[in-house]
Amino acid sequence: MIKKHFEEINLRKEKFKKGFLEKKIKFSAKNLVKNLKRKKLSLATMESCTGGALINTITNIPGASEITKGGFVPYSVQEKIALGIPRKLIKKYSVYSPKIAEALAQKAKKKIKGSDIGIGITGIISRPDPKFPEKRVGQVDIGVVFKDRILVKRFYFPPKKERKLTKAMVVLKTLEIIGEIVKE
Repeated sequence: MIKKHFEEINLRKEKFKKGFLEKKIKFSAKNLVKNLKRKKLSLATMESCTGGALINTITNIPGASEITKGGFVPYSVQEKIALGIPRKLIKKYSVYSPKIAEALAQKAKKKIKGSDIGIGITGIISRPDPKFPEKRVGQVDIGVVFKDRILVKRFYFPPKKERKLTKAMVVLKTLEIIGEIVKE
């Protein structure tokens, strides 16, 4: 039986100080690598709006090669389609949706053989997309698949923050979600 969970969280009011955020990300990444090594689990990513920031963060931790299989950065719609995200799904929901985050996670796990966990990230970080004007700036969808579990969360990040800081917040939340799904 597949367990699906979707949650929407507004982080617009949260305050993140850069130094604190960097330390928290490093701490979370170290714990994740340690826990996945202990459980003999591996992961694969398919990141869009973060441009590979998640896998970069994880691979900066010593020992990450034992748990990291690889990742894709399909930034454009065409690349998402080329990697197997159905055009119909994109047309129906747009590239900025929980369905696409889930599909990215599923494809990452499937395309990178031997992966136990698939992670998909999509969103609009700093400016409106003229192709999808109804989507809000600051909306990010994160999907994680593991065994029969699918966890998808939508976050709203403050759109006025600097792009690099927003990506860091997305990375932190993704590390937390991965930890949450493998702990269950």
